[in-house]
Amino acid sequence: MNAAVERFQLQRDHFERALARLEQVLLRPEDDVVRDAMIQRFEFTFETAWKALYRLLRARGNDIDEEAYQVIPAAFARRLITDQAGWGDMRKYRNLTSHTYDEKVAIEVAAFIRSQAVDLFRALAVELRKGTA
Repeated sequence: MNAAVERFQLQRDHFERALARLEQVLLRPEDDVVRDAMIQRFEFTFETAWKALYRLLRARGNDIDEEAYQVIPAAFARRLITDQAGWGDMRKYRNLTSHTYDEKVAIEVAAFIRSQAVDLFRALAVELRKGTA
């Protein structure tokens, strides 16, 4: 196995662990503390997700810079993700939550996580399990 494939598999494992942690917090009734934990875990999961995509693209021989704004469209173009708008929304929400705190935004982000983000992450997990084939 070459080094690029090993780096991908390691990053995929990080993503899967982050997703599992996000799913754990979703089982709890939502209050301010749970919402904050959910948003933090969403941020971690998003970061590990696009980095796993980057590693997979590199393992497949794609020359791409390690930037989320470049990786997501490249992953969509190669059918690794199917909802480019949803992933764009995830990137937007991730950027909103990482730079400031606003309760109204936090409530909006939490609703997005529950209604869309987790399903997008789960679909990616299935795709990443296919590996470098």
